[in-house]
Amino acid sequence: MKNISKLLEDMLLAIASIESYVVSSYDEFIEDEKTQDAIMFNLIIIGKATNQISREYQETHPEIPWSSVIGTRNVIAHGYDQVKLLNLSQISV
Repeated sequence: MKNISKLLEDMLLAIASIESYVVSSYDEFIEDEKTQDAIMFNLIIIGKATNQISREYQETHPEIPWSSVIGTRNVIAHGYDQVKLLNLSQISV
């Protein structure tokens, strides 16, 4: 098992990668499947690293939504066929 410093470093690198995929609008993001894939891949990395962090450490940082991070990873990794990114301009309300 990786130590906590390495897991946190992995998470920070994945966050930095996500932040580097700058698009000018949500519509541009929806049209860019490569950026969507890259972001989802990094969310999987973050969730996987989070899942390996000890309960004791998680309990000392309750301000972080640990279970939501892990849950997001699980939805992307296991429910990939259900992950749908919507173009909001195509939705009628």
